[in-house]
Amino acid sequence: MQELLELQTGQVAFLSGLLAGFSLTVAANILQVESVRPIRTVCLVLLLLATLLFLIALYVDVRLTIEVATLQSISAETEQVIINTRFIGTASATLALLVFTVAIGLLGWLAGPVAGIISSILAIGTLVVLVYIWNMVSLIV
Repeated sequence: MQELLELQTGQVAFLSGLLAGFSLTVAANILQVESVRPIRTVCLVLLLLATLLFLIALYVDVRLTIEVATLQSISAETEQVIINTRFIGTASATLALLVFTVAIGLLGWLAGPVAGIISSILAIGTLVVLVYIWNMVSLIV
């Protein structure tokens, strides 16, 4: 179980770090847009929120990996603490992914109405798929 936990936390940590960087990069690029439209501010705030949520997930998973690597065995009590802590990291990563998707959907509106409509439709479709997958995975547990 310990090896599986380390593998899972490593994968989530890698993806969270990568997506945090993407979110922050896009947010920094939005700051370069010469516009005072409210949609710019909404996109910026959503991308910053996604970045911070990805960083929480990254911290949880890296810290768990470090701590679990030193354990020789895991008691039932420790396993429950790990499960609860991973839930925080996983929930943060999931919420960050949803917020990031919404921000991407709104970004098209900075380019114009046609791009806004297309990006919004694509983002809604992606959100539907993400929620469907989340529900399917929730049935496993």
